[in-house]
Amino acid sequence: MALKPAKVITTDEQIANAIRRAQEYEIEDPIVIGASYSYHADCFILRMKNGAIHKIPRGLLQGLGTASRRQLSQIEIVEFGAGLYWPALDVAHLVSGVLSGVYGSEKWMRQLKYEVERTKIPA
Repeated sequence: MALKPAKVITTDEQIANAIRRAQEYEIEDPIVIGASYSYHADCFILRMKNGAIHKIPRGLLQGLGTASRRQLSQIEIVEFGAGLYWPALDVAHLVSGVLSGVYGSEKWMRQLKYEVERTKIPA
């Protein structure tokens, strides 16, 4: 007995609503369109779809501390601009995390906090 193919009916209104929701999400979601490493500034420069440019110090990002210039400059933009990947190091970071101050694992973040507290100059 052959099954009848299912019919899915989508209205123009449903399509328009889906497009509108996707556009709203896109505005809120940080999308990287370009990423590079600046040796002189020792930071990553992220060019965003919305026109913003962010500079992220290399030392903040977990897994990149001992990398060579060549390894640092080999950055792939992944997940449609939502992530960064350094294939030579097998290190990845989510752009939304980095832009909200999450530079690695919980342990890494505790270590960064400790380093900041340790280097504070008493008032």
